[in-house]
Order: sequence, then structure tokens, then C-alpha cells
Amino acid sequence: MTPTARQQARHWQRAPGSLTQRLFAWGGEVRVQRLRQQVAPLLPGEAADLGLAPGTRCLVREVVLHVGDAPVVWARSVAPHAALSGPWKALVGLGTRPLAALLFDDPAVSRTPLRPQWHPRGSRWHQRADEAWRTVAGQPWPASVVAARSSVFWRRGMPLRVFEAFSPAMLASPTATPPTSPRPR
Repeated sequence: MTPTARQQARHWQRAPGSLTQRLFAWGGEVRVQRLRQQVAPLLPGEAADLGLAPGTRCLVREVVLHVGDAPVVWARSVAPHAALSGPWKALVGLGTRPLAALLFDDPAVSRTPLRPQWHPRGSRWHQRADEAWRTVAGQPWPASVVAARSSVFWRRGMPLRVFEAFSPAMLASPTATPPTSPRPR
């Protein structure tokens, strides 16, 4: 990763608020492509971030966010299966709508601080990003490192972990710095 791309990644990793709204302000039309939504195994760190025992059944939703025709973000959200009949039940019917609609329009939802992450080739996170990118773009994740961020949202005592990985093409753009004030909803 070039120094410029690493600097761009840091801007996106720390940008507060709705990533979808920032992407809209940055590049216009944002489209959500759902890759999968199912009960699936957790990746390293997810159980601990959610305060769950390893092996707890969780719903996993993976999407790619596109700006125009370009895929720019691979995202993975994880919620305990028990939360799907409670505070996060709307997640099941979300389809191709952005997750932001559930997270930022509800004053009962709180968020932990954003945590920047860097996942090298060979890590389970890089492997998942690579699989998603092959599905969407027909090619592997185009970098040796996945620059990402994660945080946990809480609603009525139940967690929802959100992980967002930024495509190298997005980070290479000289205009890729996230806008400071996203368009209001």
C-alpha cells in the first residue's frame, strides 16, 4: 500500500457517522449488493467484540457498496441469532437497503469507537475480502493488505458488529478523502 493510500485509508477509518452517507457525498449514487445473509461461522475477533462465547449462532450479512458502477467497500455485519427476534429483527428484511437506515435514524442505538484495522494477505479477513471481490469484480482483492474499520452498535442491550473494508482503488484516488459533512438524510 502506498503512503498516499495508507493516508486515505486512515481518513476513512476515522470518519464518524454513516459511511453510506459519506460515500454518497463523495461520489453520488450508492448501491448495495448483498452477497450473503445467513447463520455462519464467526471470523477472528467477532465473538470477543460482541461479548459472545465462541460458537454462538450469529446472523452474518455481507454486502459490497458501489459508488456508480465501481465496487468500493466490502462490509460484514454480525448479530447474535437471539437479537433477530428482538432489537435487530429489521436486519433480516433489509435486503439491498443500506444498514445505515437501521443504525443512524434511531436515537436508541449507540456505537463503540471506530477501530482501524489492517489485515495482511493470508489472514482470514483478507481471504473473505478476496472471496467477496472475486464474486463482485471477477478478480482477487487487489492489495496485499485489507484496510478496514469496525465498531459495535448497541440497541436494547444487544450488539451488532459492523466491519467495513475499503477497496484499494478507492484509496488510490486523490479525491478519496471522505467529506467532512455528509448530506443529511
